[in-house]
Amino acid sequence: MTYYRKLIETLRNRLGKKGVALFMVLAAMATLAIFVGEITYVSQINQKLAYDRLDNIKATALAKSGFRLALLRIRAYSELKKTVGDLAKKTGASAADVGNVVPKGMIEKIWAEPITIPFSGDISGLPGTIKDALLKFRKDSGMEGKLYISISPQSGKINLNSAIEQVAALAPPTTGTSTSSSTGTGTSTGTDTSTNTNPGGTNTTSGFNVDQSRQAMTDQIKATFAKKSEDDETFRDAYRSYRIEDLMDDIFAWSDLTYTSTRSQNSTIPYKQAPFYDVSELHFLSTMDDTVYDLLASQFTAGVTSNINVNKIQDAVLAALIPQMTKEERKKFYDFLSGVSEDNPTQGSGGPAPETDNSFKTADDFYKYIGEKVAYFSSNTQKMTDFKASLVQRGINLITEESDFIVRIEATVQQTKRVLEAKVSLLPTSGDPGKTGGLLPGQTPAPTPAPVSGGTIDTNPIERSNLKVTQLRFL
Repeated sequence: MTYYRKLIETLRNRLGKKGVALFMVLAAMATLAIFVGEITYVSQINQKLAYDRLDNIKATALAKSGFRLALLRIRAYSELKKTVGDLAKKTGASAADVGNVVPKGMIEKIWAEPITIPFSGDISGLPGTIKDALLKFRKDSGMEGKLYISISPQSGKINLNSAIEQVAALAPPTTGTSTSSSTGTGTSTGTDTSTNTNPGGTNTTSGFNVDQSRQAMTDQIKATFAKKSEDDETFRDAYRSYRIEDLMDDIFAWSDLTYTSTRSQNSTIPYKQAPFYDVSELHFLSTMDDTVYDLLASQFTAGVTSNINVNKIQDAVLAALIPQMTKEERKKFYDFLSGVSEDNPTQGSGGPAPETDNSFKTADDFYKYIGEKVAYFSSNTQKMTDFKASLVQRGINLITEESDFIVRIEATVQQTKRVLEAKVSLLPTSGDPGKTGGLLPGQTPAPTPAPVSGGTIDTNPIERSNLKVTQLRFL
């Protein structure tokens, strides 16, 4: 304070009273300018945070709306497939005839095609009524932001949780062996075995063996490493001394509470001891790096059931599932599914759509194909029996109709983007053949319609949805 007074007195003596007043005014204005600038800056930051928060809420709500649209598409696919099946059953048409009239690929486009809302593509080539409807929707929707909806099959890869007995127990129980015709009807032999083939797939729970399942998965990953080393010299040199046993020990210890690991002290992150929620959890393992993750992510997924759709199976998964198939045999397998043949070499490769539906209608059709086309199985029928038994021991179900989906929703509002990912399963209904009355273990039947006023029974009760959301998260 004394210094300030001396400074004022010095300035007063040199500048006079007017100069001191000017100095004090300038100092006050500078102080006010700093204060006002700080308030303005803070208010602008708070305003931006408020708008960002509002955009985040809008994007979240938009993503949830997109998820409901995705569920609607899956439900529409299920209902249309059921309707086509009922019509075919009433007319006595075979599965092949139905496939020729209504190809499976056409029905699957209901969920398989990704869509963007609002549609921003070129609509000049569309019919007038459809174009007018889209233009009206763009004008009247008033939707803020953009929405991208993608639905992909989950049953094209092997489930990392398939070696867990509790996960394998989610499959319907096996009651016997049945043989199916092309129309989807089967006759039970009454024999209590561990394999049950039906139009929906093979139920493989009763013969599950956790030790053999773990060993089979270990052998599969070893074969994957061996093939990668054979094709890539750089990978072979870098992972020559990599211990796959330690990797498998980490995988089983992370996902299975009943597994006892000898390497728990080597892990920097405690084992979760619960099934994999997502395949990305592999990054938490001490034996995992990006190269190994990319190698395994192409073959494995994480879910609550171990279904593999033989019509959607990927080449890497097919090679791991049936290592006896040669590269040429796998190529012919996919050529067969896409309709490529010596008579029609252009189909499936940008040419016209195949006239017939070559997709497998039952698991028996798949077994029949590999029994005839794969040299390893055609030479000995016992090998086919052993292959089916190995699927039983690994808890793997072969299916021909997609029932597990991964839904990905991307909602963008201004500069805010929210990504929603969910896994959705189609539960079997009472109309699905070979499905134990259409109920899964632990699922209760729908209640009997109650009488309404007048003592009559409501013949049109609200039908319970057959969709089940098993996982949902915002990324």
